[in-house]
Amino acid sequence: MTSPDLGLATVVGGFVAAVALLSVVLAVVGLEPTVSVLAGADRLGLAALCCAVALWAVAWSYTLSIVLSVLGVAHGPVEAGLLFGNLVFANSVAPSTYLGGEPFAAFLFSRRTGTGYETGFAAVTSTDLLNYAPMVPLAGVGLLYVTTTAVVGGRTELALAAVFSALLALIAVVVAGWRRRDRAAVALATTIGGLSTRMSGVVPGVRPVRPAPLEARIRTFVREVESVADDRSSLALGLGYSALGWLSLSAALWFALYAVGHATSPAVALFAVPIAAVSNVLPVPGGIGGVESILIVLLVAAAGVPAPTAAAATLLYRGGTYWLPLVVGGGTVVLAQGPRRGPI
Repeated sequence: MTSPDLGLATVVGGFVAAVALLSVVLAVVGLEPTVSVLAGADRLGLAALCCAVALWAVAWSYTLSIVLSVLGVAHGPVEAGLLFGNLVFANSVAPSTYLGGEPFAAFLFSRRTGTGYETGFAAVTSTDLLNYAPMVPLAGVGLLYVTTTAVVGGRTELALAAVFSALLALIAVVVAGWRRRDRAAVALATTIGGLSTRMSGVVPGVRPVRPAPLEARIRTFVREVESVADDRSSLALGLGYSALGWLSLSAALWFALYAVGHATSPAVALFAVPIAAVSNVLPVPGGIGGVESILIVLLVAAAGVPAPTAAAATLLYRGGTYWLPLVVGGGTVVLAQGPRRGPI
């Protein structure tokens, strides 16, 4: 494994596509009525939203800290917060959170800590797996509540059930792959090696990768992740902090709705936030456009929120959970370039 090449053109192109998609969404909803609702947002609700976002960041920073401790990486709470900011920044600017964010975050991590890239990749991957593990059960609880108590159309219920089933299928694939990780390591190394060999004869600058050393590095990464999975007490504690983070994100959406004068059932926010997070797989930074679209549709369909109000609440929520962390994360990346002075 080597550090990823996340060029400026790739980042800029991703943001251009994302902003274009978001513009289409707002045009469909209605830009002027959305802005009008935003202008009257309650300040107390906005302050509560910011507090919920801060609690989310602290909770998931502790999850990262637990993973670092298991991997034997010396750090303190400030260092863990700095590294979490790097992780948030990488996931926010990469063309896809899952496909591009983690390799870039691992590169930032290994450069900051002085550890190998495999250890960095294991740290960010384990942290993301822990953080996203409670997503399905929390979404399931909220979805069950909404479908049994709210008045929604049959097609809406069917669509929500389909999305939730897709989440379960994704989890099943990950679990199956992990149980067969030895064979998966061989297959992955062979596939990448063969693909790189073919591409080297066609694409300038691409060098062939030999399967044997690549397999060895993949197995190193797997051993690091296994050490995290085998520490059951730390695993349980990390899942607890992760769940607290999701509850905080759901609270942030609820406070955003409150700020625009449409407080709804907390269960709606509880399942809407995890389901919308699925769109992070889209090839745009932070799922921009996709997350907003899903949240607006869910709020309108499941809670009866008017479309402009749902769009305004969504923009406030995303401002607190995406754009603000993006700026703060950029600051942590700059700070991380300095020398380490021991665990702080």
